[in-house]
Amino acid sequence: MTRLQREAWAILLILLLAGAAVFAHVTTTPEEYSRYNTGWNGTSGFAGEEVRDLKPGVTLLILAPDQPFTPEEVGYCRAFLDNGGDIIIADEEGAANPLLADLGSRIRVRPGNLSSLERDHTDPGLFRVQVTGNASLFAGIETIRVNRPAAVEGGEPLLETSVLTWDDADGDGRITASETFGTAVVCAKEGNLTVLGDPSLFINAMLAENPEFIDNLQPVRIDGVHSRTGTANPIINTRLWIQETPLAAAALAALAVLPVAYRFGRKRDE
Repeated sequence: MTRLQREAWAILLILLLAGAAVFAHVTTTPEEYSRYNTGWNGTSGFAGEEVRDLKPGVTLLILAPDQPFTPEEVGYCRAFLDNGGDIIIADEEGAANPLLADLGSRIRVRPGNLSSLERDHTDPGLFRVQVTGNASLFAGIETIRVNRPAAVEGGEPLLETSVLTWDDADGDGRITASETFGTAVVCAKEGNLTVLGDPSLFINAMLAENPEFIDNLQPVRIDGVHSRTGTANPIINTRLWIQETPLAAAALAALAVLPVAYRFGRKRDE
């Protein structure tokens, strides 16, 4: 190998390493619940395939919804349920309530800050709840560790807190005179529709807390259109477009080679 060739390969290697570093930096996002967030509050470790086609035996997960459903989309969800499909809605802010109403469900999410004295962490918002209902989602599981869940009203209870639980409205981590102890349901179902008041069960930091639950959930398809799992940034959107456009990918590869070709040409002329 000549000196000129060694320099060309060295330049190419440096460009590739620099490109990889930049790529890793700009193709992630700190947005909570995003499948492109590799941090503790992202869902990169869990997010499977996004919805393309739903078949019997596959669960549709609507995780942390933040966009409204059109009447046509509501009709599609209703038809999927009527045909035996399973839908899980994980929401703690109440954003899913309009969809639940449109589906004819009596279940509602009641936002709050549930905390408990019966915990195995210093944080009162991180505690275990009892499996109280018969559902394949919690088969073989007695308790689930939750992270500041919201209460769920209506339907058949599946997960319930202990009586030493309260809505910590002021967020001070202590039970005060204006707050009262009591049990709360954090997951309920109606037929094939399940509503879970804790979307954080699917973030990277919580996956190891409930491995059996995650296993029971498979196979799953995630709604990336109406939920925060699809949250990206302009650079990620551009990357996805390039991946789906062969001509764009080829053009980008050609641009990456140009600096090396230019350097090689200059050396040869000298």
